[in-house]
Amino acid sequence: MILRCLSRKIVSIVWLSFFVNGIALAEVPEQCVQAPQRTSMCPHTLFRIAKAPVPGLNIPKNGMVCLCLSDLTDLPAVDQPKAFEAMATHLQMPVTDLFVLLEIPVPDWAKQ
Repeated sequence: MILRCLSRKIVSIVWLSFFVNGIALAEVPEQCVQAPQRTSMCPHTLFRIAKAPVPGLNIPKNGMVCLCLSDLTDLPAVDQPKAFEAMATHLQMPVTDLFVLLEIPVPDWAKQ
């Protein structure tokens, strides 16, 4: 009797964990905010809550967003304006919102 009750609880817990994991996985975006020319997997990704919407990926503000940090933070300063503008255009969003997603101050060149 005790064994039967325990096995029912275990089965219930297993089913509940599959259900909860399915919900959590459904929220993870399939695409990352990354350079439009990237053809390989990003070597350094970060998942976080979007502080700005990403229309090009259908991610609303406060939704889960994937950021390819290699494409966003490993750029020489002289290459940032062109790279960020291309990324923002591709994602249909203002350049300043890319910095909002990264949660870093917007540089002067992006405020113009």
